[in-house]
Amino acid sequence: AVLSGPVQAFSEDTGEFEGLEFVAQTRIPGPAGENLSLCHRTDDFRIMGLTLVSNALDYVLSPDGCTAQITRNFSAAQLQTAQALNLVDPALPAVPKNSLERNILNSALWVGLILAVMAVIIRRTKSLMGRDLRRPMRKKASDRLLTVLCYVSKCDGLVSSKDIALIVATAQRLTRRTVRSEQVVHISDHIDLDLSMHDFVAFGRGLSDSEKDTMMRGAFYMALASGRILPAEHAFLSDLAHGIGMPGEDFRRVMNQSLLDMDLYPPD
Repeated sequence: AVLSGPVQAFSEDTGEFEGLEFVAQTRIPGPAGENLSLCHRTDDFRIMGLTLVSNALDYVLSPDGCTAQITRNFSAAQLQTAQALNLVDPALPAVPKNSLERNILNSALWVGLILAVMAVIIRRTKSLMGRDLRRPMRKKASDRLLTVLCYVSKCDGLVSSKDIALIVATAQRLTRRTVRSEQVVHISDHIDLDLSMHDFVAFGRGLSDSEKDTMMRGAFYMALASGRILPAEHAFLSDLAHGIGMPGEDFRRVMNQSLLDMDLYPPD
């Protein structure tokens, strides 16, 4: 018989699988006269090919060194008989069980996985909430945010003096940096709205999750300031969210924050 495939696979290399593990060489002859190998048939749980947990289920005999093929199952009674005939190492337990090393490895892999997940959660939480709100935003991030505000404002084709004042006030509020009207005019004069997805990706490159959120929050605020989001503004916001890798739930969360900003900081 050939070793069966996955017992319960969630993807090609993730899920619950049957495996074989070499235990010992025996003096039991196989169909072709070769000595068979004693193997553990194992129940393995793998994630992306990495075995996290492996438990010994029973003994089997294999003609290929426990690589893939199984000749037959090998019961406890058969093992004891083979041991009495000196065909199998008599020190082996009649009933297969996990070794101390296997149990330690199983536990260590689960602990490592849990710690890795916790580290991701902690990094994400710090990125979203852990920054000091009294400190100015990094210059690179504040420059990107200011540029995005100018892009949103120019989606309707014109950046008016009222728009410039709103961009300055919004950028200063979100970045805690001084912004001059001249900066806004300079950026707006050099804007080309014919952007590729590469350009949208570049808006978020090198920024933390919280900086991306703040940039998107400002973009929503500028689009909402007129009382309705124009089709060109909606397209820009959608492409920006896609370019910076913002999931749908974060997109909706940041939009809700911008709606609250409209109540707290109503445009003049």
